[in-house]
Amino acid sequence: MEGYWALARRAAAEGVRTVTPAGGALVRWAVGTGPEVWAQIDPAGDVVGATPYFSPSDSFRISVTGSGEDPGARLEGWIDGWLEPSEEDEPYSGIFPLRINLVDYAVSSRRLTQYPALHRVELIALAHEADVYDDEAAYKAAPGDTFRFPMQSFVSTAHSSADDPQPFAEATALASGKVSEAALVINPATEATFWRVALETQGMTLPVFIAPADVGGPIRPGQILSGGFWLLGHLLD
Repeated sequence: MEGYWALARRAAAEGVRTVTPAGGALVRWAVGTGPEVWAQIDPAGDVVGATPYFSPSDSFRISVTGSGEDPGARLEGWIDGWLEPSEEDEPYSGIFPLRINLVDYAVSSRRLTQYPALHRVELIALAHEADVYDDEAAYKAAPGDTFRFPMQSFVSTAHSSADDPQPFAEATALASGKVSEAALVINPATEATFWRVALETQGMTLPVFIAPADVGGPIRPGQILSGGFWLLGHLLD
């Protein structure tokens, strides 16, 4: 935690600041090409949080059907929606529904005034658990009692219990698919390494980021990756 707060304060001091409607600030600190930290500053000028991010090269259309603040952090929030809606006049269509934590929610929430509404969003997934298999046969034959989703599956945690809605659900998902690209990248600010992976999952290629310790070995194209992910995004319009 000491390292986290040191990085949050550095991001707040060195990044580009945008004043929020409530009087605080959101600070975007880009480190080289890709890695970012978004720091939140309250109206009193105190750094109250920071979110890691990586700006991807692609973005997606999303039909936003709802949004809200994170109950544990008032400068953070989320959107619900359908990714890549297939019909312009039918918002509840597309690849799948999902919930995304917006790194810029403190300033982009002013644009979320009516639902449904079509927007464009960046989307990445940070792995909090992941397993890699050499191929699809190894994935299907792996020992253990854990249920394995079919190949190229994506299940939003917030939308998987529609019959038993919860007061608040995290912006997480379970996904599986084939690795089409994989690279071990060094963060220039911390000199820590992480895997940057393009995961071919249900109807899309998802940018995934994984700490080496969470996967237990090298990742290469053609392998199968399955895991649980935190979904983060940046609302572009």
